[in-house]
Amino acid sequence: MSSPLYTCWADADDWRPGFVILGANVNSIPTPPPQSQVIIGADGFWGAHEWTVYPQPHRREFPYLAWIPLCRPNTSDPSDIHTSVDKSMWRAQPSQPNIHVISGPLLDKLTKKWESIKAALEDPFKKISSDPSFLSVRHPKEAYIRAFAALSRMEKEFGAWRDFVEVFRNFQRSLLELVAFLDWWKDIRAGDKFQCPIRVPTRGAIFEDVRLYENYARWSVGAFLLVHRSTFVLDHSKQVALSPRTLCKSQPMSVDPPLHSLALWYYPPLVHDFVMELETAARGYAERLDTLNPTKVFKRKQDEMENRKAENGKPVSHLP
Repeated sequence: MSSPLYTCWADADDWRPGFVILGANVNSIPTPPPQSQVIIGADGFWGAHEWTVYPQPHRREFPYLAWIPLCRPNTSDPSDIHTSVDKSMWRAQPSQPNIHVISGPLLDKLTKKWESIKAALEDPFKKISSDPSFLSVRHPKEAYIRAFAALSRMEKEFGAWRDFVEVFRNFQRSLLELVAFLDWWKDIRAGDKFQCPIRVPTRGAIFEDVRLYENYARWSVGAFLLVHRSTFVLDHSKQVALSPRTLCKSQPMSVDPPLHSLALWYYPPLVHDFVMELETAARGYAERLDTLNPTKVFKRKQDEMENRKAENGKPVSHLP
């Protein structure tokens, strides 16, 4: 059986004994994530489990996730959706040095980014909802809601640096998903007129179906094919070793089960299978095993909000 196009391949016994992984439009193939609870890094990334960086198993209802753009290595001017988090992004209140707010110019910049993406999504959201050919595709509603919630939260005061990092990173995660959706939509709407662009590297997706893999490889996004090693005769000059997940080297923010000072969705979910379930649960489309364990301050704020909205006869939202 002739092999599909690929740029590299690796032995995948760490993923599944007796298998190999082919990669298209990529130069490396990552090791599998550890089957252990996510440790949040000091940079806000979820280490080896960061689903916006490392390829995840393909799900037909979310085809656009393979289009998530990666940060170009060694870039001197990362985009808003890839910029690192540092303490120049907030400032202390003059009368309350332990209370901080986001810097005004940064908030304006993030708000403009959100408004631009929101406007670009309006037409695709309408069309995908009315086109029967996309019945199997779920548009990124949760990412849209969460981006708005995270931006709204950034307009408020922060007592802890960790909370600022969590909110900022989750705003970025939501924007990355929405940008991926827009890029996917643009490419598939081009149809036969599609021309392979020179694009930034993408996160890609992991496939076990050869035809699906080939279709995605044609779109010039990252594609990984997990197959039994006896399926194809492979070119050994293209063989690479599995690449370690370097984000796991980041200094951990905390190794303890956290008390939650934000809504539960800001935190990594606890799941049975960290390969198959983490991304979907983190994005709000699958059940998570953990429950909210609020700090006393956050619990008091929740109670106050529930009481206030109950008095006004409005439904309670816990998103921000």
